[in-house]
Amino acid sequence: MKQRYSSTDQNPLDHILLSTGNVNRSYLVRDLVFATDEKKIHLFASDTDTDTLFHDIIIKLKEKAHEYGADAIINCHFSYEQVGTREAASLQIFAYGTIVQFKPATIGG
Repeated sequence: MKQRYSSTDQNPLDHILLSTGNVNRSYLVRDLVFATDEKKIHLFASDTDTDTLFHDIIIKLKEKAHEYGADAIINCHFSYEQVGTREAASLQIFAYGTIVQFKPATIGG
């Protein structure tokens, strides 16, 4: 069972950087990460919040990076596809990125 954190706990996932591009820092590539999620929604409904839709898949990516003891997931890509009928539509969300660990900074280099 996955560990869940209350609002008073320090959530280690909060410290994992997620970027759709590269970072201007030295790092070691640890692995690639892939995640999928499915939501039962109507994508273009007025009450659909895309931040909420992508929250769970972002958590999945960060949980996998945390298992490596990594600092970031870079070059992340997200895509989605609406499947099913208009009355019973689902949104399938796909995400992937590169898990990296930052190299310690050195003075003068």
